[in-house]
Amino acid sequence: MTRIDALKSIVKIFPCEPMVVTLGATARELAAIARSDNHLYVLDSMGLPPAIGLGLALGLEDSAFTKCLVIEGDGSLLMGFSTLATTGLLKPSKLLLIVLDNGIYAATGGQKTASEAIDFCTVARGCGLEAAEIEDEASLERELIRCRTAPGPIFLRVRISPQNAKTPYLLEDPVVLGETFRRYLAENRG
Repeated sequence: MTRIDALKSIVKIFPCEPMVVTLGATARELAAIARSDNHLYVLDSMGLPPAIGLGLALGLEDSAFTKCLVIEGDGSLLMGFSTLATTGLLKPSKLLLIVLDNGIYAATGGQKTASEAIDFCTVARGCGLEAAEIEDEASLERELIRCRTAPGPIFLRVRISPQNAKTPYLLEDPVVLGETFRRYLAENRG
């Protein structure tokens, strides 16, 4: 499964929920296929999306949103790994953390990450999150549908191929991206 395949499934099942999106190819590919005001593209902030999503999910507990998603990469997750422990401690019921694991740092030239040596799901479970390993598109869609109503925090490790799609760079002002996302939340939190 490619990253774009996974992203298409995610936005099909969660078209309106807030999404914190990691940097690099993930942000570019998502913006290219499904640009939306409910996406917070976290540019040049490797390791921070899970922490941002944790705070957001806690702040949206009483909102009309069914979930708050974080779309993260394996390399970026490794840089912010300690957030899993805090997530397990605080147990935000609306948090869905999706890690697209291609085994490389796609944003910096394709160097290998340590993901093949780490059982992310076992670590997530040890921190108090529900966790599942996903290998194909059909399994991903089934699991995403289940996650719509399942209480969080939930961690999904989604295996993807290392190829990047040809997409334009996402060179926008992070302040503008943040303000667009803030307005979306204010207008839709219910």
